[in-house]
Amino acid sequence: MYNLAISITILLFSIGCNSSESNLKKTSSLSPIDITLFGAKPNDNIDDTKAIKKALEVSGNITMPRGLYNVKGLIRVGKTIIDGNGSTFKSKLDTSNGGRTAKNIMTLSGDKIEIKNLLLDGAYTNGNSKEGTNVSSLLHIYDSKNILLDRVDTVNHASNWWSSKKFNFSVLNNNHKMDMYHVIYIGFSDHIIIKNMEQRANIKTEGLLIYESDNIKIENFKSVNSPNIWTSLHIVASDNIKMNHIDIGDGKSNQGGSSVNFIANHHFNLKNIKTINKQGFDISNEIRVKGLTGRITRDTSFGVFEDCHFEGQRAFYGYPTLHKGEELIFRNTKFIPTKEGYETWGVRIQKAGSIKFENCIFGSSKFKTYGIIMGDSKEIIVQNCKFINPSTGIYIYGKKFGTVDIESNVFNGNKYSPVSFYWDKEGNLEEFRFKNNKIKGELINNKAYNITGKFKIKNNIL
Repeated sequence: MYNLAISITILLFSIGCNSSESNLKKTSSLSPIDITLFGAKPNDNIDDTKAIKKALEVSGNITMPRGLYNVKGLIRVGKTIIDGNGSTFKSKLDTSNGGRTAKNIMTLSGDKIEIKNLLLDGAYTNGNSKEGTNVSSLLHIYDSKNILLDRVDTVNHASNWWSSKKFNFSVLNNNHKMDMYHVIYIGFSDHIIIKNMEQRANIKTEGLLIYESDNIKIENFKSVNSPNIWTSLHIVASDNIKMNHIDIGDGKSNQGGSSVNFIANHHFNLKNIKTINKQGFDISNEIRVKGLTGRITRDTSFGVFEDCHFEGQRAFYGYPTLHKGEELIFRNTKFIPTKEGYETWGVRIQKAGSIKFENCIFGSSKFKTYGIIMGDSKEIIVQNCKFINPSTGIYIYGKKFGTVDIESNVFNGNKYSPVSFYWDKEGNLEEFRFKNNKIKGELINNKAYNITGKFKIKNNIL
């Protein structure tokens, strides 16, 4: 009788445990699970990676009490929802080979990834990464859909650069799982929303990179406190991009690198983008990589810049490309050089399609430099713009142009040329329109425009 009672008790206990576990799984699939139920403890300086991984395996939807958790190398494939509740996930430094490189915190892939209210800390303080140490982002997302990062900030990150002998984009395209040295890396993904993100401080190498992805929306992105960062934001080989309220002031004045690298993208609308220091905003419709085919090379780019402020040694730079398919429109945008000299400008775009500037401002009273430099292009339209203190307002050079239409602008300077044409071989322009412009100050040769070299204009409308 006694043994029978024990057996019944054990059976009931077992049923109860199984029922509780089943209920936990059932409940957790609908609502977030607290990671402390699986052994994670905030602020104890003990690795919490296994506990967080267990919680994600049960639910895919986790939360936590606010605090600092030690996490490194967490890998998950599947739906992932994380509410950090203002917590910090802190990495650990790789100090092998004399380097100081932040280790990866999370690598994720899935049809739904949402992370909110979380700070990613790479634990980097100072010193240099060295070749031979690991290459890692703090957060790596690849082959995913429906990504939301809301108030996901980063701090204290440094990573080893890929050497040119070991890496190019062909390698990355053939291996989507490969990590990059950017603080956050998102690749080969669709429907991405990033909002209220800040790269807070002490980012040593590179900021956020989004690579070969579609349907991207970035709002309220800030990166202003990392003087040693090279480039704060990279968008590469992507389509249907919307960005609004981007504030980037990292780096040191006139330092190398760019605030934004925007390369080989297609269909975009950018508003309220502000860049200062460094070399401003860099754009190209192509990256030339030997043997590489696919989306990294674009024939055309269609985009609008509106209410932007680009400031730097080279405030806005469009790299040379092989195609002339860009159609770019700039509205109500300022281009402010921060240095005087031959290799400084407000805007420089080479080998483009149709480029239009409306109600823009070029230059400042502090530095005398070029307003716009344009290489071979099909169409250049400049209307209702202001050129302040230029050495040359609009400098046009190259072999072949379609139409240059300059109308209803204000040029104000001293010993300058509003428009200059130059080509030392044989440059040709189909049509030049220069109408209703106000010209103030002393001009070179007392002319509104000057031609140097063998540049020919087929049809003048003055």
